[in-house]
Amino acid sequence: MEITENNLIKKLKRFEQKNGRVIRGIGDDGAVVSMTHGRYIFVQDALVEHIHFEFSFTRAFSVGKKSIYVNVSDILSMGAEPLYFLVTIGIPDTISYRDIENLYKGMHRAAGEFNLTLLGGDTVETRNDFFIDVSMVGILRSDTYMGRNTANAGDFIGVTGWLGESAYGLHLLKKGHDPKHTNRFIKRYGEPKPPYSIWKELMKRGITNAMMDISDGLIIDLERMMSESKKGAVIHMENIPTPDVLKRNGKENLAVSGGEDYQLLFTFHKNKLEDFQEMKKNGFHVSLIGQVNNGKGIKILKNGEMMEIGSKGYEHFGVNL
Repeated sequence: MEITENNLIKKLKRFEQKNGRVIRGIGDDGAVVSMTHGRYIFVQDALVEHIHFEFSFTRAFSVGKKSIYVNVSDILSMGAEPLYFLVTIGIPDTISYRDIENLYKGMHRAAGEFNLTLLGGDTVETRNDFFIDVSMVGILRSDTYMGRNTANAGDFIGVTGWLGESAYGLHLLKKGHDPKHTNRFIKRYGEPKPPYSIWKELMKRGITNAMMDISDGLIIDLERMMSESKKGAVIHMENIPTPDVLKRNGKENLAVSGGEDYQLLFTFHKNKLEDFQEMKKNGFHVSLIGQVNNGKGIKILKNGEMMEIGSKGYEHFGVNL
């Protein structure tokens, strides 16, 4: 298939129908719609067997949790609180009733962490691979949405948590690590809970301008944000929150291209720097990694020197090295 995800989305945008209630449509983590009793966020994200997970080393319970987490992550990144969700699952004959029950138990557990309500959905038969597709609704809790298109020149760039954990967890599993003996990396890969407490502090302090979650990799996702905002950016490799074990094992590149950490990537005005630093002092894991400019593209510096990376992140339909 000679297309890329970014180019496909650009082509699909021409089918978007505009009206006065749609504040933000195709091109972001979620759509923003103004309704009678508030402004709501609509998101939809799917997990497909052999693309997003393998049942050989991921329990159905964890797949259920992950399906909720990745959608909650999109809701939060728009500046909203999640409310309701619907689920469609595609079931091949290799999946048992017990697997499906454990899947829903995982969803139920994750939904309880965010006071989410399941409204319904659909079940369909598939010929080969299993999939789960979740649609979620949230309500905007900020004065404006925190989209990919709201970064400004001069903004600082921040991220939450550690990067590269999920990709390193997948690396360990592929190397034969027993999935029953989980560590922080395998846990992040299987059940990537979004940083809800950090998000609430960011919102309380009104820090962020633009925001999105890191699903496909820091560089490729930052490129998407800068493209929507029509800006460029410079980031500093030494400031990216990379676990020491990745550096020791020559896997530092996973922090910029690994993906599936579902941490938050955001920009903020310089007048919010004091708030940002105060958050760090209070124990919230946030890192300042770069700055937005009026240029084009992403420049990566390491100790002041330009560097190249082999892969920017995961690209659906494209070639992933």
